[in-house]
Amino acid sequence: MKHVFYSLLLFSLILNSCKTKPNAHKPTPSGSAGVMVIVMNDKVKQTDGGKALWDMMVQPMIGLPQEEPMFDATVIPHRSLSDFMKTYRNLIIVEVGSDVKKDAIKFFKGTWAKQQALVRIYAKSAESLHSLVTKNELKLVGFFTKAEKERLITYYNKAFNQELTKKVKKDWNFHLTVPRDFVLRKEAKDFLWMSHETATSSLGLLVYQFDYVGEGSFAKEYLLSKRDEVLMKQVPGEYKGSYMTTEHQFPVNYQVVNTKKDSNIVVLRGLWKVHGDMMGGPFISMSHYNKATNKVIVTEGYSFNPEKPKKRNMVRQLEAILLSYDPLKEEE
Repeated sequence: MKHVFYSLLLFSLILNSCKTKPNAHKPTPSGSAGVMVIVMNDKVKQTDGGKALWDMMVQPMIGLPQEEPMFDATVIPHRSLSDFMKTYRNLIIVEVGSDVKKDAIKFFKGTWAKQQALVRIYAKSAESLHSLVTKNELKLVGFFTKAEKERLITYYNKAFNQELTKKVKKDWNFHLTVPRDFVLRKEAKDFLWMSHETATSSLGLLVYQFDYVGEGSFAKEYLLSKRDEVLMKQVPGEYKGSYMTTEHQFPVNYQVVNTKKDSNIVVLRGLWKVHGDMMGGPFISMSHYNKATNKVIVTEGYSFNPEKPKKRNMVRQLEAILLSYDPLKEEE
């Protein structure tokens, strides 16, 4: 299946058709992060439209060391849609048949569970289902990926490290929601390193800046060159002479996106490694322009978990943190 750069859509997509219901008195959503239930009968599942819907939801996520699907999807027939199954966090219900009056896709939030993302697809025939699904691929995948990040953002807004969040605000003049379990690793001129370490894994946040020298400052190769320069100096490895750097043998994805809080953000997704060691994993960075200081500010997240090959959810956690970036106004 052709790769589509969904992240660009996630920052700019406005789902006017989304209908939100109050979350009061509703259960928390069922299923782990990234899990999806698709409700369609076996006959529909075998059609081109059913296969296309499945393929788009399980296609590989960009920027991971091993191939992982966008979602861990399961297909069940309508007869298995119990009250419990209705509370799954990501749910698609497909109805195909002559009794359908109009082909349509409808988006809902919080229907049967808090922060649930639900899509209903109505098609008069198998042919119209295929057309409907393929034409709306960006909206469908974007809706559920955005919902995954929104759940994480909601959680981090309730469980953040007040000291480090205040430190970023005071020293760097922008807001970044630093999760509660993170600690300060290193602080230097134009550089900050925070991380959450366990016996088997690591999630890290880096903040650094450099002079803006024109439009070329946001070119992919320039940003990667600056990244390697900063990491070689500031993020040493375990052994003498080792340091974090970019894995240039793996393609780095480059995107320019916009949010309500900032515009023309350059997002890089790729792999990092430790020069002189065997460590490595995925990273995501967001580069912002600070007009007041004429600096490029980079906020970056990386993950390391050699015991578990699956990194998708860790990267989504990092992206949710980075999306909390909010430059402060002068009066603040």
